[in-house]
Amino acid sequence: MSTSFSPAGSTAVRLHVVRSFSFALFALLAARLIYIQGVQKFRLQERAERQLPTEQRNPVTRHAICDRRFHPLAETVRVESCYVDPRMLENPAQTLRELTRLLDVDEKELTLRFQKAKGSFLWVKRDVNGSLAEEIKAKKWRGVGLKMEERRHYPLGPLASHVLGLVGYEGKGLSGVELGWEDVLASKGGTSASDRALKPAGTVLLAIDSQVQQIVENELNWGVHKTGAKRGLALVQDPGTGEILAIAATPSLSLDPDEPPAAEEMRLPPLADVFEPGSTFKLVTAAGALEEKLVSPGEIFSGEKGALKIADITIHDHEPREHMTFDEIWIHSSNIGASKVADRLGTEKLYQYARLFGFGVFPGSGFPGEAKGVLRPPSRWSGISKNVVSFGQEVGVTALQLVGAYSAVANGGRLMEPIFVKAVVDGDRNVVWQASPAVVRRIISKNTADELTRILVRAVEEGTGQNARLRWGRIKVAGKTGTAQKFDFKEGAYHKDLSLVSFCGFFPAEKPRYTVLVILDELRGQRWGGTDAAPVFQRIAEQLLLTRGG
Repeated sequence: MSTSFSPAGSTAVRLHVVRSFSFALFALLAARLIYIQGVQKFRLQERAERQLPTEQRNPVTRHAICDRRFHPLAETVRVESCYVDPRMLENPAQTLRELTRLLDVDEKELTLRFQKAKGSFLWVKRDVNGSLAEEIKAKKWRGVGLKMEERRHYPLGPLASHVLGLVGYEGKGLSGVELGWEDVLASKGGTSASDRALKPAGTVLLAIDSQVQQIVENELNWGVHKTGAKRGLALVQDPGTGEILAIAATPSLSLDPDEPPAAEEMRLPPLADVFEPGSTFKLVTAAGALEEKLVSPGEIFSGEKGALKIADITIHDHEPREHMTFDEIWIHSSNIGASKVADRLGTEKLYQYARLFGFGVFPGSGFPGEAKGVLRPPSRWSGISKNVVSFGQEVGVTALQLVGAYSAVANGGRLMEPIFVKAVVDGDRNVVWQASPAVVRRIISKNTADELTRILVRAVEEGTGQNARLRWGRIKVAGKTGTAQKFDFKEGAYHKDLSLVSFCGFFPAEKPRYTVLVILDELRGQRWGGTDAAPVFQRIAEQLLLTRGG
């Protein structure tokens, strides 16, 4: 038996097949659409993000950095930036020409970048002025767009620039607090995947007082200009707590990601730069001798008429003396006297006290790039090392180590851990983390510290530090000058015409509130800590007393 189909039946089958195919195709397209919009949405979005410059992604809003009184030093603001899609520009040459004119961008440089561009994205200019942004929008150029970004803004300008540090266009800290506290500044807070510990996030409060910082920077710039120094460093520390109230270096650091500093400049010089301290280091020699009871204040030492030969070197004093008391060694900054005291103290003890004062070890500031200085073990000292180390040669220190050593005398003999960050607070100013003063160790007794303070006051009142005296005679300064010849590593000898000068002291001497260190580097000619650095100290100290009280 055969079976046949009528035309009507054949048409119905074809319509059924077409209808079924169309439905299946529609279902397939719908499923594909659901898959693309749903399952693949985040995967495609992630791939697109990878294809764009990292700068175009939206980072977590970066928290602010403020001084101890909540004055903002670095905060995040939203700005518009201009970009082009090279593949969509209708008339690239003309459009780029108009953009460079409007945005004040170098036409040749932008054209070169355009020619080298790969992909669909090229920045033209970041942080475009609001009125210019509106003008660009009004032109409705095809392939030209504006993107909202977050950038760092500095309400007080370049104040404390080295401390704050640079933030790159990717929104990550590259130096200073921005790098050292990256996890806090860029964090939303919460728990860490590794240890499930609560991770603080929020505004970082520095121990710095912006008013003190401004005073220090102004006066340091004055000193550098007046003396012709190549650079300058200065710190102010609270000797009782270890808090750093100001820390400055000249020249200041550029915080503009459009004109970033060189990699070697992205450091905090008072923590990273190592130098021979000269006579400010005599504090260690005097402290060791007093603590070990090897000398008495009125004891007489021979001044050797200004020249003392030891092995194959001759130690000189800038003011020759036949005799001097123990006090006068430090008052008049005698290298010969310090050398004779070091002979009594001995190599091992001198090294031991230098270490106790924090030299040759990391201070624990928490900053990247912190240096520990140079303090060789006694096994590597030569026959003259003990004598020259006694007055600050053959040893390398940082400004932070030096100010910490003088603070230890000011507070009665305790080396304090330096505090740069005082607290982390949330949006409602609730403290989520706070630093506490920490004693690293006791170095010397209270009696020794008091005796050293008495001698250091005399050094300012009668000796080399007279230019550091305050005009208000009732408030005494305890301090010491330093003058060090710069070492020429190429020649293997000290420069005859290049010096580093310093003054470090604390006040009021009876109940110290501030320790101040001033360093002026690479001065030419016959220069001295007492004539060049001490006046800068005086200007800083007097303004501190006027603005913050004594």
